[in-house]
Amino acid sequence: MSRICKGCGAILQTQDKEKAGFVPVLTEDMKICKRCFRMMHYNELPKIVASRQEYEEVINEVVKKKALMVFIVDIFSFKSTFHPLMIERLRKKDVIVVANKVDLLPKSSNLSKVVEWMNRECQRKELYPLAIGIASAKNGAYIDELVATIDLARKERDVYFVGVANVGKSSIMNALLKRTTSLTEDVIATSLIPGTTLKAIRIPYFEDNCALIDTPGLINDKDTLNQLFPDSYKAIVPNKEIKPVTYQITDQNSIFLGGLAFLSFSTSKPSVSATVYASSLLYLHRTKTARLEELLKNQLGVLLTPPSLEELKNIEYETTTFQIHGKKNIWFSGFGFVQIIGDTKVVVKYIKNTEVYITDAIFG
Repeated sequence: MSRICKGCGAILQTQDKEKAGFVPVLTEDMKICKRCFRMMHYNELPKIVASRQEYEEVINEVVKKKALMVFIVDIFSFKSTFHPLMIERLRKKDVIVVANKVDLLPKSSNLSKVVEWMNRECQRKELYPLAIGIASAKNGAYIDELVATIDLARKERDVYFVGVANVGKSSIMNALLKRTTSLTEDVIATSLIPGTTLKAIRIPYFEDNCALIDTPGLINDKDTLNQLFPDSYKAIVPNKEIKPVTYQITDQNSIFLGGLAFLSFSTSKPSVSATVYASSLLYLHRTKTARLEELLKNQLGVLLTPPSLEELKNIEYETTTFQIHGKKNIWFSGFGFVQIIGDTKVVVKYIKNTEVYITDAIFG
């Protein structure tokens, strides 16, 4: 019987190193292919990847199934993981929306308000799930609630975990399996690098012979990670509770989010509040807007990182403008958001081919 890689779902094979599932020697205890091993342990970019079209074809086949869909999004990168293509495919399906990585939110966060905010975002996109919830694959928070919700909604069907790459579908499944079975180790391998899973991975689970099924993550072309090398991922992907940094911003002040984005404020008010929710490893700096170009010229890729000087060779920037009234969030695809309170114009300079969004405040 063929064995599959628990990282990407490909069949393990020793014949062709240019194809998915290759291992130099296939032993009894072999669980992952060489590609996945290198990705997980060395953050090595994979040479074997699926195209966007191939991922979409897998998703199109999945949504044809008579099954329950668990749509995983990243609460910390909600707007970039609440992907339009996934929403379109799931509108007529039985779906549960679950926001992973709730452990990253400050402990003082009102989580019921977060779920209410998610519900409003779903309604705006005309997605009406059976249930909306939060969870943490890392510390197991709300996994029991997810299990109970799945049990109520499943109705003797398989359960597919779907979403864009790197939201934690595999991690949520691992947490669920360890909570409800005698397993103590991960069943499915994970990696920071998007696109780890190439094929659907079926895990027999229910007494009626139905299964939990991990699926490849749709690659979000607008994710900031796609513009960087793996060495920079750890600086922008938080792995512990966020410690928000609040600035009282006056007219003609700017904030640097490393070298990833720069926000310049124009306001007639005495000040506005800007709170940055991002990895503690991301360098933040406030300055007068008049100094912005000077700092970009002298410190971009040096003090203002990531991106590194090497990464900057392939990076360009573009600009957009927001008019803020009241309390809003400006989201940066893949690495965080800034909550702004007050009346101000904000000019945002950010990496080209990534996305910036504005929403009502998540902590409204």
